[in-house]
Amino acid sequence: MGIWNNLFGRNKPEERLILTDSLEEKANELDHRLHPNFAERKPQFGGRSESTWQRIFDRIRHDYEMEGYQDALTTADNKYRDDNISIIQLDLQADIHEAEIAIKEYLKEIEFHINSRRKADLHDLVEELESRREICLDRLKVMEEIKSDVANNTGTSFRIILAYKRGFNKGLVALSMANIINRHV
Repeated sequence: MGIWNNLFGRNKPEERLILTDSLEEKANELDHRLHPNFAERKPQFGGRSESTWQRIFDRIRHDYEMEGYQDALTTADNKYRDDNISIIQLDLQADIHEAEIAIKEYLKEIEFHINSRRKADLHDLVEELESRREICLDRLKVMEEIKSDVANNTGTSFRIILAYKRGFNKGLVALSMANIINRHV
């Protein structure tokens, strides 16, 4: 009877909230029982970070091994694997490009402020702005290194590819173990 009341709106709003929370807790508990290690395996890349600079490192830190594993379970095909690796690299390149644009725009603003504040004899502020400029220039150098890694499949980019392939291969092994090796004929 409680479900009908919940569906047809006879419960008070606070009762609906309690029911919703209770159902959500039960769903989470069931998920945990069915997949006990799911929380540990969740990918770390959750979307868009505030800063374009941080987004690059969020993408690099993402759990590509688990992503490769899950992809192998859904589509166990090497062409699919290679396409996904290309997509991952292209996404990383897009994030780098976006960050470069943002940092270069920021550098132009900093230059304007340095020049105008220098004319106003605000020496301490000019020094702080110059230190920010140096930080941005260092970040651009790091992004050039990462871009080079992506272009040459070395360093950071190679780590991503290895992790994805490793996970994909583990998924293929899991499929074979479940479907062929552990089957008693």
